[in-house]
Amino acid sequence: MASPIQIVLNPDNFQEAREKGGGGGHKDFFAHRDKEFAAHKTSLLQQIETISVELAAQATGSVGYAKVILRREAWAKSHRPMTALFRPDRTRLVGGADLGVMIVEARPRSLAEVAKQIEEAETETILRFDETKNKDVPYPSARKSEVGAIDRIELFRASDKRNFSVEEAVAWLSNPMTGGSYQVELFTPPAPRADWDRLDEANRTLLETFVAGFSTLGQGVSVARMSSGSGSQPLLSVRLDETSTPVLRMNDTPSNERKRALAPFAHDIESHIRLLEFLDNHPLVRRIELPGIVVRANAATENRTRPSAATINARDLRRSYPKLGVVDGGISPALDEWIIDRWTVLADEDSNHAHGTFIGGLATIGASLNGPEICSEADGAELVDIAIFPSPEKAGAFASYYPDGVPQFFDEMEAAVADAHARHGVRVFNMSLNILQPAVADRYSAHAVRLDGIAEANNAVIFVSAGNTQPQDLRPEWPADASRALADLALARNDGLLTPAESARNVTIAALNPTGHDGCVPYAPTRYSRRGPGLRGSMKPDLAHVGGAGTQHTTLGHGLFSILPDGAIVDGCGTSYAAPIAAKTAAVIEHLIEGEVSRETIIGMLVHHARLPEPLRDKTLSPVARHLVGFGMPPSAETILETGDHSITLVFASRIKPGEQINFGFSWPASLVETGGKCRGAAKLTLVSTPPLDARFGAEYVRVNINAVLQQEQAPDKWKGRLEPVYLPDKRDRHAIEAELIEHDLKWSPVKVHAKNFPKGVGPSSNWRLFVEYLTRAGEEMPEEGVPFTAVLTISDPTDDKPVFNEMRQNLQAIGAQITDIRTAARITPRV
Repeated sequence: MASPIQIVLNPDNFQEAREKGGGGGHKDFFAHRDKEFAAHKTSLLQQIETISVELAAQATGSVGYAKVILRREAWAKSHRPMTALFRPDRTRLVGGADLGVMIVEARPRSLAEVAKQIEEAETETILRFDETKNKDVPYPSARKSEVGAIDRIELFRASDKRNFSVEEAVAWLSNPMTGGSYQVELFTPPAPRADWDRLDEANRTLLETFVAGFSTLGQGVSVARMSSGSGSQPLLSVRLDETSTPVLRMNDTPSNERKRALAPFAHDIESHIRLLEFLDNHPLVRRIELPGIVVRANAATENRTRPSAATINARDLRRSYPKLGVVDGGISPALDEWIIDRWTVLADEDSNHAHGTFIGGLATIGASLNGPEICSEADGAELVDIAIFPSPEKAGAFASYYPDGVPQFFDEMEAAVADAHARHGVRVFNMSLNILQPAVADRYSAHAVRLDGIAEANNAVIFVSAGNTQPQDLRPEWPADASRALADLALARNDGLLTPAESARNVTIAALNPTGHDGCVPYAPTRYSRRGPGLRGSMKPDLAHVGGAGTQHTTLGHGLFSILPDGAIVDGCGTSYAAPIAAKTAAVIEHLIEGEVSRETIIGMLVHHARLPEPLRDKTLSPVARHLVGFGMPPSAETILETGDHSITLVFASRIKPGEQINFGFSWPASLVETGGKCRGAAKLTLVSTPPLDARFGAEYVRVNINAVLQQEQAPDKWKGRLEPVYLPDKRDRHAIEAELIEHDLKWSPVKVHAKNFPKGVGPSSNWRLFVEYLTRAGEEMPEEGVPFTAVLTISDPTDDKPVFNEMRQNLQAIGAQITDIRTAARITPRV
């Protein structure tokens, strides 16, 4: 018998004051190694002295920026050297880079104060008797602990700012689709000229020399503030052109500003050398990047049509359908029956409907063309056609609509998504487009920042393709042997994710092989699908779905079917086509739940019920599986929203606020409890949150960690977590350090999944709790409005025998938990 997913209507009743603790005392990283610590102190002092001398001699003033690089075992918040050494009142923390790398504002005077604290750190190992351990243990001062936590201190230099040559830059920027502008990130926003008198002498000199430097280049240069989607990340667009007068607009400009025609791009190499040397060497500049180019994520052309036309059924105006926004180059009139609105800026001659129509066909008639094993949702979806991507086959088309490049494209997308949401309530969008820039492990790209801002502003979820490799980088077809698969992956090159697939607010989709295609292993990763991990500590891609085979079959072609603009059947492949199939399931979930379901719940439902494809379940593939398919392939919306009587799925959609935690206690199902309190069964817990993000901190861009654990009572007020990360490679036999928690437990990731089977029973008690808490980064404050999250918990009997659903419902009602079918919950609760 089917049992609906239950949502807890009164999660606020289980909020309580946050327990303040954790972190422990100071750690001595050089315990019993006194000589080594003395040498380490001397080395750090020399590094600081060198940096101070260099800063004092700068023509740009005495302000600079330094990297404080922590040793791996000191990545945890409690070990950060921000209490005794780099205190906020002494040195300003301005960002981060890779994990464990702090970037601070540095001045000779403040560095001298840091050096004094380092000098005062005791060299000898101090011991103190610990009664709980019944032995002497190291008991360092805060100074010694923080000095030991640091590996080294370096000045932020030109080598940290860019990774391309001048020749590469000029060749890339010559393409009109780029907009021709360097993207320059600063450490701090430039103050308006009228406020310079409020700056201290060092900061005023820093800004004056930055502005003056553009005027001395001897070439026309245009500088403008870019919209980053994040007020904390100051970005400038810097373009060299063939005019003679510099135009400097470093502060915000009105959004309705009239766009002027761009002056011709300057190809002169010497001019670019002077510009890049200036930017490389000015302390205010943090990073210089080349702009991206928007590309479609289809790996092969649609090369074969069916002998008969597809049947496009009429839309029944008496009923409602799931809604999906398609951000692409336009959908042909062949699907007019299902298009409820169009947002287009493209002239007919600049449009190419093939890609968008294939995607629209998958959403509307994909099930009848491909069957439920590939397209599990019933045919029919109301589409909003967001036609904003000009034909890539027409030279100069993109630049004619978006002369400023990708940022201007995102401006148009932002307006279109907001309009579709406001007019039609569209919450799910498909964007099978990528930026031709690889995602990197230590940087949250400006493209991902913009996309995430669009999703958050509209309470929407955007499905993004992971991207496809170039033809020369295709991997071999996935083999049946796991060891051979690992070897093929080890030899693969240039197959990492493209931006903005590292997006933190949206869902990235990789591609799987279709069924019934004897040229490939069913549901294995396709040979063209790009892989993660994206930023360190994250899970990308998030999910995977069928995208068509990269090797053609003699009769089936790529094995995934949709339609051409004229309505004819065609086969194709690409992560472009995997994304809308997953997006359709999300749209059906959103449609079946009354009211405006939160984006955290939509994502959580998909991730929680996703399953690892069969070809990736071999244990030897565990370390790489998540980088290929994320949490796996989601089933149909119907399967997600209903369970059997042998299990229950509970949804907690709430907001954790400053100073609070959530403690939801309950009894394990009685039929799964043995004599002595041992509990059998299986449990799975998925958490999706929307924490504050800050791109200035690189790989540490997530500033608040929301964590949920399922714990069993061991003794009064003593609890033990019972679940493990789904991708934990080996059973732990010791306490995990911060680096391991980031890598395997996805600490700091907005999406986490833990699970465990207990076939023999565990623990001494039937008392369990779902516990949700938060942790802020060092120096970070929890937002006053809190952080929204959704936790999805399933408890089941793997033998499909015990009445878990009914037992849990009775237990929860007895403790005052109000629960109901999630599909109708909006009648009662404001947040689902």
